[in-house]
Amino acid sequence: MADELKTGVELVGAVAVCTLAGDLHRDTEDEVRAAVSEALGLLPQVLAVDLHGVELFTSSALNALLQAREAASDRAVPVVLISPPGGVRRVLEVTGAAELFAVCASVREAAGYARPPRSPGA
Repeated sequence: MADELKTGVELVGAVAVCTLAGDLHRDTEDEVRAAVSEALGLLPQVLAVDLHGVELFTSSALNALLQAREAASDRAVPVVLISPPGGVRRVLEVTGAAELFAVCASVREAAGYARPPRSPGA
């Protein structure tokens, strides 16, 4: 039986960190979407999805990440992945999705993807 999914959301400066750990598959897809939605609700400058604790990553999980990217894009919020394990990286590479996400080692590094604020009149 698959391990349960553990999620967490916190705002670290301008970065909303959505932590996902355990198994990401069809049965946990709704939980992934809810966690990402909660993170975007914090109105961050960057959405960082921390995947270091992911053990299983299926096409359903990839779809959830792609939908998160689209929702964040609608708000001009870049999405970065923090420490995806080898299995996640392989899925991203095989599907061609790797080029859609920046990969970072830490929240501090992810903060570097924040867009500078617009100047008045711009």
